[in-house]
Amino acid sequence: MKKIIFFLLLWGIALFADSPWKPNVRVSVSANWDTLNQGESCFAVFGDSVFSICNTAERSNVPIAPYAYSFNGGQSFSQIPFTDNDAGITWHTDPVIDVDDSGHVHMLIQFSLNFMRHYLSRDGGLTWEDTTQINSYSGVDKPWWVVHNNEIFVAWQQTSGQQGIWFSRSTDYGHTFNDYRIWSARGITALCMDQAENLHLAVVTWSDGVYYLKSTDKGQTWSSPKHLADYRYNSSYGDRAPINSITSCGNVVFITWVDNSYNGSWEVMGIRSTDGGNTWGSSFIVNDIKTGGQCKGWAHFDCFGGLHVFYYHTPDWPTNSSSRFSIRYEYSPDSGVSFYPSSRLSDVDFVSHADFMGEYHILRSDSTYLYAQWTDGRNGSYNDLYFSKALLRDLAKKESFEKRPVKQSIFEIPTILKDKVAMVLFGPVTSLDIKVYNASGRLVTSLYSGSLFRTSTRIIDSKALPSGILFIRANTPSRIETRKVINLR
Repeated sequence: MKKIIFFLLLWGIALFADSPWKPNVRVSVSANWDTLNQGESCFAVFGDSVFSICNTAERSNVPIAPYAYSFNGGQSFSQIPFTDNDAGITWHTDPVIDVDDSGHVHMLIQFSLNFMRHYLSRDGGLTWEDTTQINSYSGVDKPWWVVHNNEIFVAWQQTSGQQGIWFSRSTDYGHTFNDYRIWSARGITALCMDQAENLHLAVVTWSDGVYYLKSTDKGQTWSSPKHLADYRYNSSYGDRAPINSITSCGNVVFITWVDNSYNGSWEVMGIRSTDGGNTWGSSFIVNDIKTGGQCKGWAHFDCFGGLHVFYYHTPDWPTNSSSRFSIRYEYSPDSGVSFYPSSRLSDVDFVSHADFMGEYHILRSDSTYLYAQWTDGRNGSYNDLYFSKALLRDLAKKESFEKRPVKQSIFEIPTILKDKVAMVLFGPVTSLDIKVYNASGRLVTSLYSGSLFRTSTRIIDSKALPSGILFIRANTPSRIETRKVINLR
């Protein structure tokens, strides 16, 4: 009878999460970490592998950063400690993690405010090697990075000595770095790269607002800082920084940060550019629930152009140790012009067992799923990491769209590609764009771009495409279609 009741309780909790999000999976499963409040986190996805690193609220007296991995797409995790005994400093903070084009895991750990180190793992984080110091001068804080092929780009603030926003670049998978100052101001950095390999940097300064900088040569030179918005931020229980995020797709750049200027409580603010960062619109509140407080917002473009935002929500303001939080999610089909109504990503609402829940938690995607990770205190006395995912195609749906009659396909192509295959394009359409992506969501090539006056057939040489699972996505002014194919070459 107890087992039946336990099953029904779990079933009821799972139903409490909004579709299409999968039931939340606990990342911090090791009993060794049940006495730690796991905080700000970062993770990376490569195929069925998920790699996670996080901070702890006890970071000043516990010489470990909890690292976790999953080799089954996030259905379950194993967690092991990460410790660098040679660093001479036990105070780990602001961890960042990503995967390169070979599937190797790269990790950045900040040690107190003294220095940052890069680590490389070729076995999914079971062992680490090629330790490299990223910065030349002490006084580092709030780093973020981009890992792209063999290159790594890092931005952070220097808090002492040559203060300001600094940038470091590696072109050899992190074996060596070259760092320099790009701006004299100080603030929280957010960094991303678009498909044309332009770097976009957002900075929330500690004094006078939100700024934007751009590099078209992979960080060798930068544009002058552009002031985008003023802000006001007040810390409260659970959050203590106006954390920002930046993401880009095509010519659209989208930035978020946390602000108290409008309703007195926390709001997740957004601002967008549609010309690659040259000009910007007005800032606006992203969250659709205006009561209580919203914090730790994070924005992310998937490879198909869908814009995703998630954030913490609480009905309380100001917050306290009894405030209950949940994770909310919003989808924009038009790059931030409008958003679907928010949904609930977390299975339950929860309290936090520490005033510090970390300053950031993030979203990632590949060609199939959107992935999310965050911390909450649902399990009793300590905060733990949780993970969930949802199919991109389901997140982009609305009920009204599903009830419309099915229209003719934009294109047809065999599910199995071998040698030369025929792809049929159905016209007429005023504008048609067809691109190929791999399973990790990276652009492979463009198959067609332009107008189409009549139905036509094109021959595709499968040997010109990488083998394995591919996604072919077609865009017209009114519709988007995606086909999953297997290329046997």
